[in-house]
Amino acid sequence: MDLRAASITRIEDRRRGAAQLHASDLLRWAGIGELAGPDTDAIDYSLRRIPALATLYVEGQPLQHLYFVASGSFKSTQNDVEGYEQVLGFALRGDMLGLDALCGQQHASNAVALEDSAVVVLPFGDLLATSREVPALAQLLLHASGAELQRRGDTQYLMAAPSSEVRVARFLLHLARRQAALGQSGHRLRLRMTRRDIANCLGVAHETVSRALTGLANGGCIAVSHRDIEIVDVDALHEMQRATRGSARNAVAQAARAAA
Repeated sequence: MDLRAASITRIEDRRRGAAQLHASDLLRWAGIGELAGPDTDAIDYSLRRIPALATLYVEGQPLQHLYFVASGSFKSTQNDVEGYEQVLGFALRGDMLGLDALCGQQHASNAVALEDSAVVVLPFGDLLATSREVPALAQLLLHASGAELQRRGDTQYLMAAPSSEVRVARFLLHLARRQAALGQSGHRLRLRMTRRDIANCLGVAHETVSRALTGLANGGCIAVSHRDIEIVDVDALHEMQRATRGSARNAVAQAARAAA
């Protein structure tokens, strides 16, 4: 079932209750569709719609379900004792949410929808029990856990850059790669998250992200229109994201000269 078909299913099933998706759909969305078969075709999970800005689960909540993003996007956050929100990362279609609860049996973060979204609800106890008989589900859990570790590592790489422009350049290229992997444009980006969310994730000030986007646009790397970003010169942006020393302005100029 593709995303359009899933949307049609949600509309048609409103009168009958929650829509259902097969475990095989999750395997295909996760990129391991070769594991799908009659066993996973026979396993159904419910689809839950999450409105924009709604919270899916909160930090400290006991683990009952894992969630597979079917459409839309989410941000994962933590709050300190003073209420400061730290954005840990962003989840797109095919990502699994709630994996940080596997260790302590309670969620270590919050998950908030950035737009109208939908998740497949995976009851954790049932998932564990079924995975003993259906190895493809155990593989799905391992695959999702590894993907989450990789995304957290990617976030550390973004934050390791010495300048805000380099961090933002890396963020845009990272998002472009993720979109391309979903069959979407790798050059035209629609930022579902706010600039404040991006700044929080990258460890810079909100105003700094706006200045960095302006600097990248002035350097000919991107074009900016509100939340729409077009990567104009991908080679220059790649050159930019490799910069490790010097001022942000010099890095942009070097990237522009390298692409000329």
